[in-house]
Formats: sequence, structure tokens, C-alpha cells
Amino acid sequence: MLLIFSKMLTIGLLLGVGVLLFRLGIVSEQGSKELSAMIVQLCSPAMIVVSALEDTSEFSLEKLGVTALVCVGIYAVFLVVGELMPILTRAPKEERTSYHMLSLFGNVGFVGIPVTLSILGSSAMLYVVIFNVMYSLLFYSYGYHAVSKAVGKPIPFRLSSLFNPGLVACYISIALYLLPISVPEFLGDALSYIGSCTTFLSLVVLGISLATTSLKKVLTNARVYLFLAVRMLALPILLALVLGRLLPDSMMVSALVLLAAMPAGNMPVMLANQYDMDTDTLTSGIITSTLLCLVTIPIVSFFFPA
Repeated sequence: MLLIFSKMLTIGLLLGVGVLLFRLGIVSEQGSKELSAMIVQLCSPAMIVVSALEDTSEFSLEKLGVTALVCVGIYAVFLVVGELMPILTRAPKEERTSYHMLSLFGNVGFVGIPVTLSILGSSAMLYVVIFNVMYSLLFYSYGYHAVSKAVGKPIPFRLSSLFNPGLVACYISIALYLLPISVPEFLGDALSYIGSCTTFLSLVVLGISLATTSLKKVLTNARVYLFLAVRMLALPILLALVLGRLLPDSMMVSALVLLAAMPAGNMPVMLANQYDMDTDTLTSGIITSTLLCLVTIPIVSFFFPA
């Protein structure tokens, strides 16, 4: 619990840095958009590769396959929730893509990795990495399509769409797990430096979004609270009960359910900024869910298999 509170305080501090940089005129809204593009196209892909390079946990192809299939199933459920909840809560049509993003893309990296390791230990690392790879595959494919379509600039599917920087990083990370590949130390160090910028810059950008948004509006959106109660509490508990009966590996179930309970992630805001999409609902969902997870994650953990 102390680590969870510590991570939340860190997130709050970095958000405050973003707000301060904007208030002092050091970074403008246009600069925020340029930073967003750099994060999505360079920093985040580098972080994906580095996570595979640094992970030394043992695994089998069978466990890898089962975990990947379960992750696909979890994200399919997220997708259904993201489609249905905005309709059931009567969200304005222009906000529905934001709810899709909030449902699909939790903060499984910056918050998910340290919280999972602190609660479950290093034996959960493989599941964290696979969950993050699935996240990235979905973000750099469906995420791009959904946001570009929402702003009236849909990106038609082309084979080249499967080779954007984020997805290429995913392919490389999978190869690093499956094959005895090593990279020169200087290249690994360079990727590490680039990837390490992701957390700070993404939270700065989110802080800038916060600085341009009414805080009262962010924290008083009743529709967001209802949506998050389903997405962060009811859904993870249901997953824990179902997967606990279907899978014999209690560590796998606990790790994947914990990751499913994470607050909304920052990457959708980066992508929305690139396409000049309104980020008010996204910002509200991210900030509200980050605060709520201090309560929801401990509750969800009570339903982990023994």
C-alpha cells in the first residue's frame, strides 16, 4: 500500500510540473502536441524494446501462448465495455471515442509494473510484459484508427499500418523473448535513455492538458465516475472470479486481474493531441481514475485466487 501511495504522489508531482511549465509559458499547447508526437513515435517504442531487453524471467512457449490468449480475451471484454457504457450512460456522441480509449488503455506501464511487482513479486513480470505488448499492439493499431476516425481523418488500413514505430517495437520485443538475440551495449543504453523519458514527458503533457481544463469540470463528471466504477471495480472483480475458475495458475490470474484494474493511461491523450481531438473527457478519466485506484485496487485484490 505504501508503494501505491508513493506512486500516486509521484504522478501528482509530475502532473504539477506540466501545469507549472504551461503557466510559466515554458511549454505552449503547440509544444505539447509536438512532445506528444515524440512520445508516441519514439520514446514509448524505445521503452517497449528496453522492457524486453531487461527482463530475465524464465518462461515456456506454452505459458506465453496461454497468457497471450487470456490477454486477448480481456481486451475483447474491455472493447465491449467501451462500446456499451457510453451508450448506457448517454454520453454525447463526440465523447464516445474517449470512453473507448479509457476502457481499453489502462496505465499498465508506469503504475502497473511497480504496483504488480510490489504486490505479487518478480514472478509476475512475464505477465506484465505480455500484457504491455498486447496493449501496445492494440494502441498502435485500433487506437490510431479510432482517434483518426473520430476527428474525420480516418486512416485507411494498409499493410504499412502494421509497421509503425510502436508495432515494430512490439515485434522486436517478442523476438527478443523467443530468440537468443543480444544487442550492443551502446545501443541498449541509447534505447534506455530514450525510453526513460516516456513517463516524465507523458505526465508533463497530461499536466498541460490539465492546466487548460477546468478542474471542477474534471472532478465533477458523474458519467465518468459511473463508467470507472464498472471499468475499474466491477469488471476486474468479475474477471478474478471467472479466470480463477478457468485457470489453474493463480499467479497468472492475480497478475492479469491486477493489471486490468489499473487506472486509465496517458498514451490516449498523447494520440488525441496529435490529431487535435478534444481531450477533456480523457483528462477527466485519467485523473479521476488515478485517484480512485487508491481505493479500487485494494478492493480488487481481495478477490485474487488463494
